[in-house]
Amino acid sequence: MSYILTFANTHAAIFAEKALLQAGYQVGVMPLPSGIKAGCGIALRVADHIGAKALLEENNIMVAAVYQALTNSQDTVYREVE
Repeated sequence: MSYILTFANTHAAIFAEKALLQAGYQVGVMPLPSGIKAGCGIALRVADHIGAKALLEENNIMVAAVYQALTNSQDTVYREVE
C-alpha cells in the first residue's frame, strides 16, 4: 500500500525527499495527483507514512496532508488519512 505526502511549498517537498532518502526510505517523487489540493505541485509517495511523517517532523519539515492511494483495475482514488 502506498501513501502520498503533500507539502505547503516546493522547498518543503525537496527537503523532505532528501531527509527521507538519507534515512533509507524508498521515496517516489510525483506531480500532485488531480483531486488533491495542496500549496505545492509536488508530492512524495512512501510506504510507511507514520514513520516518514515522524522523521520529517523531527527535522522541522511539515507535511500538509497524507493520502492513501487506493487502486482498482481502472483508476486510483486518494483518501485523506491525516
